[in-house]
Amino acid sequence: MNDSLESHLVHGRRQRPDGPSPVDVISVQSQLVYGHAGNSAAVPPLRALGVRVAEVPTTLLSNAPFYPTTRGRVLPADWFADLLLGAEERGLPARAKMLVSGYFGSVGNGAAFADWLERVLPASPQLRYCLDPVIGDTHTGPYVEPGLETIFAERLLPHAWLVTPNAFELGRLTGLPSLAEADAIAASRALLQRGPEWVIAHSVGGDPGQLVTLAVSRDAVWRWSSPHLPVDVAGTGDVLMSLLVAFLLRGERFEQALSRSISGVHAALEATLANDHEEFDVLAAAPAALAQPHRFTAERIA
Repeated sequence: MNDSLESHLVHGRRQRPDGPSPVDVISVQSQLVYGHAGNSAAVPPLRALGVRVAEVPTTLLSNAPFYPTTRGRVLPADWFADLLLGAEERGLPARAKMLVSGYFGSVGNGAAFADWLERVLPASPQLRYCLDPVIGDTHTGPYVEPGLETIFAERLLPHAWLVTPNAFELGRLTGLPSLAEADAIAASRALLQRGPEWVIAHSVGGDPGQLVTLAVSRDAVWRWSSPHLPVDVAGTGDVLMSLLVAFLLRGERFEQALSRSISGVHAALEATLANDHEEFDVLAAAPAALAQPHRFTAERIA
């Protein structure tokens, strides 16, 4: 922050309590003016479920890049690092229970986050790090700078408690086939050897007209099957992660929390289609996850 800006921003408050405000989740992701991806998708369901979340943007964009125009920019790495430092100075890593990271936008931002993570985690043993390794998808290919894949694999995975790749990203991280169910299970087990306690592989191929979600730990493999809907919107993985984190913070078993999360995402996709919206109807996710906990049943297969 430059001196002139700092001089007019800094001021004293005449009266305030001394206690720090609580925070449950730190969410480090992209931010949009219009539409839902990154924090703009993840934060509404978290807050709807009573979770107190601190948002750290990696990008500030007018909209997702599949429109004819996109304005704004990826945050410069020094700006992003300064926001992370400010969160650290306010003691957020020491108070939060979960840390989520998603789209970084640049190798510089990924490296800045890795530096920060390596600094704050040793002093925050209660903080569980959840990594969404945003790389790309089967129908797009990779859409991030190649160097980010190295940062995910070498610097972030060893610290992650949970990692949530889609089938394409799982293959990129492991170098193994991962689009079919049996392959995705084998690739997830390989990923577990590099640090995480849980891998959620989503958008895995299933029976015709079905998508499979897998939750793989060192002790178990859980499977969910849900209908593939004819809609392609941004933010579905972000909402899945946010719902899962929220229900885990409520104390639910992992498989039950994920069952609710899949139900919420599917219902939000149905609402998007029913309302003929070009953007994901994220506000439909939390109510459906609460109301329909057993819509998609967890099947333990190992």
